[in-house]
Amino acid sequence: MSEPGVDWLSEAVARVVEGRELADLATVVAAPSVGLVKVGARLLIRADGSTTGGLGNPQLDMAVAADGARALQERKSQVVSCSVTGTPEPDGGVHVFHEVLEPQPQLLIVGAGHIAVPLARFAKMLGFEVVVVDDRDKYASVERFPDADRVIAADFGETLLDFPMTRATYLVIIKRAHTYDEESLRLTLHRPSAYIGMIGSRRRVQTVLRTLAAEGYPEERLRAVRAPIGLDIGSDTPEEIALAIIAEVVAARRGGTGRPLSSQIRPISV
Repeated sequence: MSEPGVDWLSEAVARVVEGRELADLATVVAAPSVGLVKVGARLLIRADGSTTGGLGNPQLDMAVAADGARALQERKSQVVSCSVTGTPEPDGGVHVFHEVLEPQPQLLIVGAGHIAVPLARFAKMLGFEVVVVDDRDKYASVERFPDADRVIAADFGETLLDFPMTRATYLVIIKRAHTYDEESLRLTLHRPSAYIGMIGSRRRVQTVLRTLAAEGYPEERLRAVRAPIGLDIGSDTPEEIALAIIAEVVAARRGGTGRPLSSQIRPISV
């Protein structure tokens, strides 16, 4: 027989991974010798606040769920001590290990030009699932993108319409014309995603965003589009532009500021 609780746990974690959602797996690692809370009890806290499982005490479940929400916000696994009753506990209270479960991030590259080649390579090195889409067979090929998990040579609109985007999808639009950019945004702005970035000059970007604003797309969603795409590192070559793009993607994923670390350190008096 399987250990009690293992079935719900594996099923719940599988749903989290398949749905590409963040979740926190809270496990009791130490508890008072007297009480209903047992070492090994587990509670799964999802990003939307819903939970599965239980630690044997509703009050403790609520406190641990709140701690789990903070762990998810920080994306940092940690041990937190808490009290079941709100008063000092014998034996030091309950200690809970919060393990942040983070699905593999997915980089969806729309456009397979020169910048996409090093971008796919960098993303794969950083642990992303890499998908490249282009309507030109000559560009969208496994030979050009040996590191990509999928290379799709098909119509942009049809592909994006059916593509299963999730909150772990980082969308990079690096097409060759602003009309394609507009089409891509129309098909993805209302979909779940972790990041949407679009390449182009400031004039081209403004043209696209103003067109979509006039069509009634929500201003908050348009403001969330990173365009022009990438961090300002003075990039010039395709490799440097790809580096600037993936750096912004990582910053969005990890909550970085993009500022030089040296600017965050107090100057040393000499």
